[in-house]
Amino acid sequence: MRKVTVPVDMSSEQKTILGILSKRQLTYLAVAGVLIYFYGPFFYRMAPTFYLGVAFFVLSALPTAALTIMLAFVRKEKMGMYFDRYLLTKMGHKNEVGLWRKGTHAKEWMVKQK
Repeated sequence: MRKVTVPVDMSSEQKTILGILSKRQLTYLAVAGVLIYFYGPFFYRMAPTFYLGVAFFVLSALPTAALTIMLAFVRKEKMGMYFDRYLLTKMGHKNEVGLWRKGTHAKEWMVKQK
């Protein structure tokens, strides 16, 4: 049987937007942009001067921008997945941990005593 090497990485996300962003990353950027658009002017208007208002706006947008960059672009190379998928996997891990047994009948110590 002949083996053919595929010149494209089939396991990574497809960068469909301008060849640099995936749809998932664009969604994160759009949601963060909308959030900053809605709460940013509130912090800008809190300041008495223009420069202080710009500083408040930038400082209020930094946590949202940092979280967005971390979820959309940071890749856990050891696990082979982006950070958002890694967090979802870690949160779902608690539901997958259980008491496993071999056989069809439960042992006495496994059955709750009333």
